[in-house]
Amino acid sequence: MSHVPAGADQTSESHGEVTGGALGPKGIGWGMFEWARNPYYNVVVIYVFAPYFAASVVNNGAMGQTLVSLTITIAGVIMAIIAPVLGTIVDKAGSKKPFIFIVLGIMGIASLLLGLVTPDLPGAIPIGMLLMIIGYCCYSVSELLHNAMLPGAGRAKSLPLISGLGLSLGNAAGVIALIAVLIAAQSGFLGYSASEISRLSAPFIAIWLFVFIGVFFWLMPDVYKTGATWSAALSEARNPSNRVNPYTWIKSKFKEHPNVMRYLLGRMIYADGVAALLTIGGVYVTGVLGWSVAQLTVLGIIGSVFAVAGGFVGGMLDRFFGPKRALMVELTIVIALGMVQLSITPDAILFGLIPAGHTVWEGGLFPLASDIVYLSILVPSAIFLVASIASSRYMLVHICPQDKVGEFFGFYAMAGSVTVWMGPGLVALFTWLSGNQRIGFASVMFLLILGLVIISTVKADKTPEHQKVTSA
Repeated sequence: MSHVPAGADQTSESHGEVTGGALGPKGIGWGMFEWARNPYYNVVVIYVFAPYFAASVVNNGAMGQTLVSLTITIAGVIMAIIAPVLGTIVDKAGSKKPFIFIVLGIMGIASLLLGLVTPDLPGAIPIGMLLMIIGYCCYSVSELLHNAMLPGAGRAKSLPLISGLGLSLGNAAGVIALIAVLIAAQSGFLGYSASEISRLSAPFIAIWLFVFIGVFFWLMPDVYKTGATWSAALSEARNPSNRVNPYTWIKSKFKEHPNVMRYLLGRMIYADGVAALLTIGGVYVTGVLGWSVAQLTVLGIIGSVFAVAGGFVGGMLDRFFGPKRALMVELTIVIALGMVQLSITPDAILFGLIPAGHTVWEGGLFPLASDIVYLSILVPSAIFLVASIASSRYMLVHICPQDKVGEFFGFYAMAGSVTVWMGPGLVALFTWLSGNQRIGFASVMFLLILGLVIISTVKADKTPEHQKVTSA
């Protein structure tokens, strides 16, 4: 069993109702997990290390985008295989904190080793890809385990606030970590070049993780069923009689609830496009516009700050238009802004129609007109991307029968894990075939458009399904 602070009980089914609020020790401990872990995604996966790997280690824009996309695709396929199985085991398994300790330890070590991946390191490309795959998979597994511990973080009515606290802490930590990288890059920290700062950002994130994750292990009690063990859960999962055939389940649900399943299919497709926009955006702008680490970190900071507004915008649009129309508006705006982003080169915007290679801000971080236009488009893009994520969740609640919400949200989460490789896979394929980053990145628009078309066929009455049931 894991050690917990004095006076804190191990959380198990036999202990009855869990106590504690959002700002209680357990709530803070659960939220601090996000503070410690989330900067890995902002700094290593999106804005700093992956663009460095593509630009400096691979040293070829199109091939760099191909290999980074392939790296995310491979990690996504691995998670598609293990996530559904692991998900069925976790709730029935024993103590989770030792497993989390191992997974985060591996992620931190992989991040430390990324600091050794220099352009002149023999085998730098496959070594870098392998370490990023390991880190990405550990990040995803730790998220699954952490989410499973949420019921033990506080009383039932406090769980939404605790979940929101974790999200807020994670976003805030990501912004602070990016600001630290920006300051280091701009000041020439310890004489390091900007490229070296980008490389060393991965070990910095590992140190951040090791320093702050201790708060989670100290304050958050373990969550498991009394007497449960990992070996017993694994044995049960291996029993053929306990397995659910996903094809049979999906086929039956399409017959019983075709409208909900059609929505989940459309959401699965456009969500992969959204994920690809987020994860590969830094690599794309580095190769196409030649942005520096300082410019990329500013991009990440601004995107993270304005993303916070996306949840509120999504909620307002849901109330004003209803979730289906709100979602269609949000996706349409994301697609339109994405097409404008694709039209921008260092010399022009709108596919060459408007020259934009002239200097607007002499000596500024974003001197060219094309840089300023791209950065300005990021603000509404970040808002409406997050708004679409918020509206997606409410859309399922709106159209789903009340007694099936939990079941369909399980499929909602599983589908996101199983197909997360699809968007990066398309980018990798089309970039490799064309040798052009813009063509490769444009494939993401196909997923967004296809998802939008499917969503347009979903029936969503003004009155939510759960209110129909209540009034009957």
